[in-house]
Amino acid sequence: MKALVYEEYCKKTAEGAPDDDYKKILQVKEIDDPKPKPDEVVFKVKAAALNYNDIWGMRGEPVPVPLPHVSGSDAAGDVIAVGDEVLNIKVGDRVVSHSNMSCRVCEACTGGREFDCAKRTIWGFQTGPNWGAFSEITHLPEVNIAKIPDSVSYDEAAAASMTLLTSWHMLVGRAKIRPGQTVLIMGGGSGVGSFGIQIAKLYNCKVIATASPDKLDKCKELGADYAVDHRKDDWHKEVRAFTKEIAKQTGVAPGIDISFDHIGQTHWNKQLTLLKYGATLVSC
Repeated sequence: MKALVYEEYCKKTAEGAPDDDYKKILQVKEIDDPKPKPDEVVFKVKAAALNYNDIWGMRGEPVPVPLPHVSGSDAAGDVIAVGDEVLNIKVGDRVVSHSNMSCRVCEACTGGREFDCAKRTIWGFQTGPNWGAFSEITHLPEVNIAKIPDSVSYDEAAAASMTLLTSWHMLVGRAKIRPGQTVLIMGGGSGVGSFGIQIAKLYNCKVIATASPDKLDKCKELGADYAVDHRKDDWHKEVRAFTKEIAKQTGVAPGIDISFDHIGQTHWNKQLTLLKYGATLVSC
């Protein structure tokens, strides 16, 4: 089968930064078709999505990845083979990947907290050699496979996999989101941000999203009650004004109950000034 492979990391520039000309290392190559282990599902890839860890992998940062490497942590497709121990997936099923691979036996895993597993790895990033989504055929344990409903396309399923799971884990798993809260979604135009908006609205929360100017309308289309240009120096003042407006509408104290962050240092301190006492800031 064909796969998108790299056998070395990006070179460093004279200043020590990664040379991000990925075309220098990426190549389409023939590699062996996978054969399923007893608990595995093999499927023909119909759609795959990009993540930032695909860039990290080619840079060898923040951890080295197995070489030669096939990236890709999100894939959807049709099952073409299953192992003898597979119970709920059959040949012909439409499936999507779940990239979080854990040991399944530790206290965290058996307690339903697979994201806290000390042996957790991300498929298509830390796995290999040559084990990721950017290939014609790929394989995963059955526990890392979900069936796709008929109403969902391959493209939609692949695009939703890692980003949706991350956003859900942040808001539902970690922040324990509740109806009626005021939620700040930083970077609402991104993959995790766009799902963050929709999850918060699903919980009937007031949502303030930040984004670059060209993505503000999209944030509102997804359900954000307010959208703020986070490139402005005083973006946080605009957010604060919106929380006061929400307080007048609802009778709650002004401020943010949950801040959903994946931007980091540049906006961190100003986020802190917006939080209510007892609020939660969750980051990925």
